[in-house]
Amino acid sequence: MLRRGLASIVSGAALFTCASMASAITIWAPDNLGTTNVGSVGDRVIRFDSANPNGTVVTVGSTGVANVGMAGMDFAANGNLYAASGFGSGFAGTRLYSVSTANGAATVIGTGAGILAGDAATDLSWNPVLGQMQMITYNGTVNNLYTLNLTTGAGTLIGTITGAAGGLDIGLATSSAGVNYLHDIVTDRMYTLAGLVATPMASTLGFDTNFSQGMTINWSGANEWFLGAFNNTTFQSQVYTVNIATGAPTLVSTWPVHAANGLPEYETGDLAIAPTGGITPEPASLGLLGLGLGAMVTRRRRTA
Repeated sequence: MLRRGLASIVSGAALFTCASMASAITIWAPDNLGTTNVGSVGDRVIRFDSANPNGTVVTVGSTGVANVGMAGMDFAANGNLYAASGFGSGFAGTRLYSVSTANGAATVIGTGAGILAGDAATDLSWNPVLGQMQMITYNGTVNNLYTLNLTTGAGTLIGTITGAAGGLDIGLATSSAGVNYLHDIVTDRMYTLAGLVATPMASTLGFDTNFSQGMTINWSGANEWFLGAFNNTTFQSQVYTVNIATGAPTLVSTWPVHAANGLPEYETGDLAIAPTGGITPEPASLGLLGLGLGAMVTRRRRTA
């Protein structure tokens, strides 16, 4: 009888957990206004619920990489989180980092091997069809597309993006079909990318986008598309959904203003969604999981 009751409780809890997870998408982001919101630190990692960013935002921790903006962030298919530096007073060239989902700490993997001099990262995106991490860069004139070796951080140049002459592509996101999408802040619209050729989508964003931006597509889910944009028309940092057929945005939330200096409380340099199946547990988490399973086994033995 006790066993049946315990099984019912565990089963009910599991069903509740699954239902809760299915109804919410957790979005991760580097916050380029940093832990003190002075506009120059850029070393805070946050996460929030896609349906209610303001009400659910959590500061995961500091990257420990001061004065270097993380211009790109994404999960690989195995659930490991990565980021790429792209600008800031401490910028020393594009570098690839692994990022702890436990405390936000960033560990450098590579220091730019294979990446052209002058190319600064503007976004990362995992391509589930290619099984590769992609990166776009900007050198003041053109945008280049790379793939990245996640073991060494070395980049392999695919080529220069064409079709948006004079553009500055700072957002890259990929669907479950392996289709790449770009956000250009000169024309303020989204583009589809076939190989290296960009084609504008039907709708413009409808407002001036500038400063740090980031976007992601939930490729392991229903291809929900989210944009973290700085609205230069209203001087507000915001979260949008984007229509994957037209490129049209819909406002989800506006981040509050930091009272001390009038800057947005958060300015997301990129957005990232963990693939279905979750985040790869880190060693400490694995230990806790083991202890939890051990406790359950011991309890069942004692009550048998």
